[in-house]
Formats: sequence, structure tokens, C-alpha cells
Amino acid sequence: MLSRPRRLSPPRRALSSSATQSMAYPFPRFSSAPQTPQYVKGVESPSSWQSRGFDKPRSYATRWLLLSLTATAIFLVLLAKSLASHPRGTDRIPFSHSDIDDFFDHFEGRQGCGIASTDIYIPPVALHPTTRKHSLYCPNRAKLLEAMSGGGRHGFDTPYFPLGCHFRWFTTPEICMILDRFDSVIFLGDNTLRHIYSAFNMLLRENIALGGLKEWEMKESEREACRCDNQLSRPECLAYSILDSRAVRSNDASSGHSSPYLCDRTPHVFIPVDRSPAAEDLHTTFNSFLHREPDSYKPIAVIHSLSLATSLAWPTATSSMDEWVTIADMSQKNVPFLWVGPNAAGHLKPPSQIISQGNNALWHYTIEMAKEAEARQLDTLGMYNFTLQAGSWDGTYYGQEVVLVQAMMVINWLSRLEST
Repeated sequence: MLSRPRRLSPPRRALSSSATQSMAYPFPRFSSAPQTPQYVKGVESPSSWQSRGFDKPRSYATRWLLLSLTATAIFLVLLAKSLASHPRGTDRIPFSHSDIDDFFDHFEGRQGCGIASTDIYIPPVALHPTTRKHSLYCPNRAKLLEAMSGGGRHGFDTPYFPLGCHFRWFTTPEICMILDRFDSVIFLGDNTLRHIYSAFNMLLRENIALGGLKEWEMKESEREACRCDNQLSRPECLAYSILDSRAVRSNDASSGHSSPYLCDRTPHVFIPVDRSPAAEDLHTTFNSFLHREPDSYKPIAVIHSLSLATSLAWPTATSSMDEWVTIADMSQKNVPFLWVGPNAAGHLKPPSQIISQGNNALWHYTIEMAKEAEARQLDTLGMYNFTLQAGSWDGTYYGQEVVLVQAMMVINWLSRLEST
């Protein structure tokens, strides 16, 4: 019988709202208050020796104590260096040293949609020629989530810079290597997460023109009308959104507009959730992915988000967390969760929604739900800072230049998870 899997320990991040230097809205991190050194009777400091006219300790016992403390300090330093070389949640994908100018150069729709990866992602640059390139990227999962959540932009709609260290932009073959480590990947949430899942499909199909849609069901006029950003913004196009990778595998090859996944060994699905408890048929779909391979030891990754669909109702969000975590735990599988926070409100948000769905409400929701996720041992990725200075067509949802980066952030989280 399989032993009950452990839930992955969450990264540590602060829950205080104290300001950091480069951010108007710092994403919280955990920190502990500095401790005041305690006086130890019988042990004198070097300054006290000098004030009394001595250059060194007079007693053998004091000298022995100092030698012991020095040896202990050296041991702790060496231990810390050893642990730092293998931090928890380190990148599981080999680092590529090849320089790629535009990751989208060979993608379908690259010219027509007018998006280059350099427009939305700028890799870190070493300030010293001897700096190793991989050292510029976040060393572990905790730092990665903290950096992606707490960064900012140097101007409206400019590329986003994470805080302190960088995330990677993976090539499609590298994304396939990441997905191969999982039994399945499940997206649970409302329309905000649905757009991220659409971008996830665009990356895997190497198609930013129509990669998030079921082209085989569309008329030629609909394909033309739904290209690029329109596949996310037009309601008539959203009706064709891919919700299950198995649909692409079953239907795409038979259509006259084939756009297959570069790899499709790991199934993935989007389960629409807008309330808690969710409908029973959604539980059935979720369980079918949890139990797809009964003897598999691979983890099943879950990306969960719920915000505007419930009008930012805190009790509904926490109930949804408990609902899906409980089902996952009953499977006795290794099911790591990522809670994705809401986007910031764009400047075109209708005035009637500013109070209930404006940035003040969204920021407090982000912070409180991060606390609730932490209490349930879930990882958290904040999207507030990332979207704060990004362009939105309606003040609520964002285009490809935003959701493609959000999908890559999710892939970065997947790359740092343990594979067993």
C-alpha cells in the first residue's frame, strides 16, 4: 500500500506590510525580529579586556570557551555552505547556456500578433564577467515565488522585473522535460486562471495566434476574428477555449489546421470553478486525474485560483481551498498546490466596480488569501504587482503579453517541485 504522501512545505514569506525599497506594493515575506544578545555570566568581551588593561583572556577556562565557540562557528559556516549548494526546491531542469534572442521566433503568429519574447521578458545581466549565469536566477522555490510576487515594472507596460533574483524563460523542449516529471497538471479556478491556462496551451503548441483555441471546431471567418489577443478578449472566441489537453490530441490532427502539442505525454486540464462547494461533476473530473495512474509515484500538480467570480469573497475562497485540498488528501497521492492571487485592476475598470473590485480590495484579498494558503501549507504566487502597471482592455482581464508571462511563472513553479 502506498504511504500517505507528505504535502510540500510552503515557502516562507512575510505577512507584514512593511515597505521595501523598490516597491510601492511589496509582496509580503516572513521575517523574524532580531534577538538581543544575552549576557553570559563569566564571559567577558574583548572591549572589557582592553578597558581593564589586558590584550587577551587571563584564564584557561575563558580561552578554552573562545576556542570552542570559534570551532563551532566554523562548523556552522561550512554546514550552511553545504546546504546552500543543494537548497530545497532547486531547479530540476539543466541550465542552458545558449543565448536565444527571441523565444517566439518560430512560433505560429509571431509576426501577425507582433509579440517577441524580448517585449515581455528580459533575462538578468551579470554585472561582473566572472559571475556565473545560473547564479542570477532564484536559488530555490521559496525565493522564486517571493521574487515573482514582489517585483515591479520600470514604466507602464514595460517588461516585469522580479524582486532580488530572476525566473527563467524555458524553451518548449525544456517545458516538456518539466511536465514529464508529473502524472498530470490541473488548473482549478475562474476566468483569470482560464486565461493563464490558454497561454499555457499557446506555449506548448508554439502557437500564439490561435494556440489557446479548438481550431478544428471553428469556421475560417472565426479563426480570422479570434487571432492573437482576440482569443482572450472576445466572448465568441472564449467559447472555443481548450479546457482539456486530450481534446487537442483527439481532434487536432484530423483538422485542416493542425497545431499539435510539441509533447503530450502529461495530460493537463482546466476545471472551471466559481463557487464552493463546486458541482459534483467537477469533483468527478478532478478525481479522474488524481487516480489516472494508480501505481504512479509522480506528483499531480494543482494550480488553484478564485477571486472576481466570487466578488472577492474571503469565506468562499478559503472554503474552496479546503474543499479541493481535502479531496486531494483523500487520494493519498503527492498533490502540491499553488494558490494564484488576483490581478490588479486596470485603469479602465468601470467606476461602478472601483469600490468592490478596485485595487484596495484586491490588495487586501491578495494578502489575506496568502495567509490562508500558508496556513494550509499551499504555495502562493501573487499577481498583483505583476499586473499593476500592465495594460488591460477592460480593467479586469489582460492580453497575451501578460498571460504568457503568467503561464511561464507557473511553469517555473513546476520546475522547482520534487518529482517523487
